[in-house]
Parts: sequence; structure tokens; C-alpha cells
Amino acid sequence: MYSEFTAQEVIDRLQLLPLPTEGGYFRETYRSPLRHLGHALPAEYGGERNASTAIYYLLTHDSFSAIHRVKSDEIFHFYAGDLVEMLRLWPDGDSAVDLIGNDLAAGHEPQIVVPAGVWQGCRLVPGGRWALMGCTVAPGFDFADFEAASRAELMHEYPARAEMIAALTPR
Repeated sequence: MYSEFTAQEVIDRLQLLPLPTEGGYFRETYRSPLRHLGHALPAEYGGERNASTAIYYLLTHDSFSAIHRVKSDEIFHFYAGDLVEMLRLWPDGDSAVDLIGNDLAAGHEPQIVVPAGVWQGCRLVPGGRWALMGCTVAPGFDFADFEAASRAELMHEYPARAEMIAALTPR
């Protein structure tokens, strides 16, 4: 059904824009009008946030989601396209690489949760053309909550994942 579309056709149809710093393409589709007051959130938020936000997120064969973390939980939903591999790095030193896709028999996950404060980045598996996902964030995303990764620091903390960290961090 979706295989006949090119990445550019998906970008055009969904009116996606390049996502600065992280990579890929996106469009915000929802920002809750309900707001959490600053005193109701942990101090690191530094103020009010929307209750939740949602975006479309597209990866192409020549893009990736650079490793980053945010202060809120993120839930990735797979919609269409090719298989995605996601690296997650927990503060306690644990890590995982998960396959996000729709082939349940092959062990793919159509939804992945990235808890607040966990480093994450993703890319298409080799040979992939594009993948369309969604990402829901709660409390809602704010660029003030985004932190880009340092390749050197992550490679020092997670040496077993050095190859994928190098692939998912800008040069």
C-alpha cells in the first residue's frame, strides 16, 4: 500500500519539514491545550509544559535521528515503510537496540517507549528507503528539554555500542 510512495512524496503529502539538530523530517500534529503548571512538574522542567504533543517523523535512506535525550517520556509508533533500528542508552549503563516495524512474526515492535532521560537515536536498516513513524511526548515536547549527545562521552560510557554511537552522532 505505501511501497509505491517515495520519501519525497510522503514529505510532500504530509507537509513535513527538516528537523533541525536531530535529523529526519517532521510535522507537529498535536499540542494539548491542557498545560501542566511549573510547580506540578519536576524542577528540571523550569516552567509549564503542554500535557502532551505528537508529531509525524520520517527517516530517509540519507538521514538518521541523532542521539539525544529529552526530559519527558517519548512513545514512537511505526506507521509505514522500512524497518528502523533504535539505540537506547540508559543512565545505569544498560543499552538496547530494538527493531521498529510491523512484522510481528520477525520480532519487530510497532511501538517503542523511551523513558525520560534515556539517550536514543535511530536509523533505517541497511537498504531501507524511508520509514514513517509518529512520536508522542508527555509532558509535551519543548526544545528547551532537548539535549544533543556528545559522541566522545557516549563512546566512553557505552563502549560496547561504540559503532552505532558513531553512526548516530554528527561528525
